[in-house]
Amino acid sequence: MQYRLISIFSTLAMSLVPSVLMAQDYDYHPALSDTFTASIGAMRSSNSFKMESNVVGDPGDDINFNDTLDVSDHSTFFNGQLRWKFGSEKKWSLWGQYFSNDATGSAVLTEDIEWDGETFLAGTNAGAGVKLAVTRLLFGRSFFKNAQNDFGIGVGIHNLDISAYIEGEVLTNDESTEFYDAKVDAAQILPNIGGWYNYSPAKHWLIHGRVDWISANIGDYDGGLWNASVGVGYQAWRHVGFDLSWQYFNLHLKVDSNDWTGKTNMTYSGPVISMTFGW
Repeated sequence: MQYRLISIFSTLAMSLVPSVLMAQDYDYHPALSDTFTASIGAMRSSNSFKMESNVVGDPGDDINFNDTLDVSDHSTFFNGQLRWKFGSEKKWSLWGQYFSNDATGSAVLTEDIEWDGETFLAGTNAGAGVKLAVTRLLFGRSFFKNAQNDFGIGVGIHNLDISAYIEGEVLTNDESTEFYDAKVDAAQILPNIGGWYNYSPAKHWLIHGRVDWISANIGDYDGGLWNASVGVGYQAWRHVGFDLSWQYFNLHLKVDSNDWTGKTNMTYSGPVISMTFGW
């Protein structure tokens, strides 16, 4: 019975291949005309983390986590996106994106550092980590749209979930030392404006670009972000393609909340390789 089922599924799969390969019923890249487009990919990122954690009356140190604590300056992580176009001419759209990076490291400190009101001593083998998860939503409208072009702008949100920690030996009030784990975290939704432009020069090819920006003082947070990408896509079959792009994400914030008083400047940049789907 098992072999019969395998044979049946194999026959069905083989019968679908010609229809997938031959169903090239479009003049330009179908991402411009499909109702839904999605991508699943991996980003190889160059990371930069500079952070500070304070207590009242103590400004702390502005710490480069890459250089001082050897937190990884390169990482590979999931990057997924989805777009839904709707309306009579599909000029309205809702975009979604998610990525998350968790970078860690350890180093022997060459000098004392102040973090979250504690002094981590030179000579200590200190561990550290930085995590950022980003969920992006954008609601927009295309203002110039035809078979080859799609240009539009919109408004949306970036939901940010940030955390960082340092652990190691600290100096106590009686001049002795003890192991200490100091962690800070923040979660915030920031509004943004964004724009995009997609162009298909030929049937199988798509050139695309996108940028999101915000600079604002909202609640306990003051700062801004840039999130941009540019790339090229190739449609291998009617509903499946491949994409190579470059993404840049920079976040700079001052935070004054119960869980964290300080600031951060985080940058992720690098290539994204994705498989794309459209229907």
